[in-house]
Amino acid sequence: MPFKNNKHLLHLVPHGINSDVFRPLNSSEKIVKEKKKQLFGDKEYDFVLFYNSRNVQRKKTSNVILAFRAFCDNLTPEQSSKCVLVLHTEKLQDAGTDLPAVKTALCPNYDVVFIEHKITPEEMCAMYNIASATILISSNEGFGLSIAESIMCSTPVIVNVTGGLQDQIGQTDDDGNPITFDLNFGTNNTAKYRNHGIWAKPIWPCVRTIQGSIPTPYIFDDICTWEETAEAIMYWYLMNPEERKKCGLEGRRWAMNEGGINSKNMCNQFIKAMDYTINNFIPSSPFDLFTLKDHVGNNQPHNTIGVEIPKIDTEKVKSDIKLTLAKL
Repeated sequence: MPFKNNKHLLHLVPHGINSDVFRPLNSSEKIVKEKKKQLFGDKEYDFVLFYNSRNVQRKKTSNVILAFRAFCDNLTPEQSSKCVLVLHTEKLQDAGTDLPAVKTALCPNYDVVFIEHKITPEEMCAMYNIASATILISSNEGFGLSIAESIMCSTPVIVNVTGGLQDQIGQTDDDGNPITFDLNFGTNNTAKYRNHGIWAKPIWPCVRTIQGSIPTPYIFDDICTWEETAEAIMYWYLMNPEERKKCGLEGRRWAMNEGGINSKNMCNQFIKAMDYTINNFIPSSPFDLFTLKDHVGNNQPHNTIGVEIPKIDTEKVKSDIKLTLAKL
């Protein structure tokens, strides 16, 4: 589609969270007290870890359960009895797994609460406010809505550094400037830059693989370990509630800034994109039609696929071959 002066066509309109709906709540507010009673009865917990996403393989929900077990194993029985993992997701899902079976096998001695039914945005806000931290360690993620909502509610987060989750943790370069992602630097999954907002505890992936389908031939899959996830949970547990809340409030302030993940900024960016399109669009001849088949298998140059191609040390490989052959 031609534009004036060969200007670019695509504009990024970031997601935005309604800050009037998702906001910090006082623990004495009615909806918070009612939700606690509904979930926990009369039991009081010192630490609530909240997972709010789908039960599909890439979300690594089972890893969250195992990490929670590893975290609790490092506490005293009295301490672990006051910790709970709340999973707002499907218990059984063909695209995921049998989560109650995972809980029974891998985390039999600790409290895990499931919420399967849909809840209102106001109830969801209450859940984020009940939570001590929200977790999402997907191996690939376009955005990560639950993390954005949690940040807007001033609740700290634990995330795997991949995809759109990277956009929500306030990463900066060595000079303190926000990281800009482009074709030459598409991800910070290798931890080139380790500075981030204090509201987030990032986990750096340990391995990168490739997933794909016919509509999406390939997408990078960044996997973090459940062991490091357990350490991240411990990080927020060992921080006292007042300090934890201060970190969370910094996240909301960041989200509310101009350019942040708030609904006002999303609307402004959408208006700018529409104005740009209207002002620069040049009507063209009818579009050419193409099928998905025409584009399957198209390759990009290696420097634009989002991963750095390593140089293989052939001398080391030859040395390994010699060591192997010497055993013959």
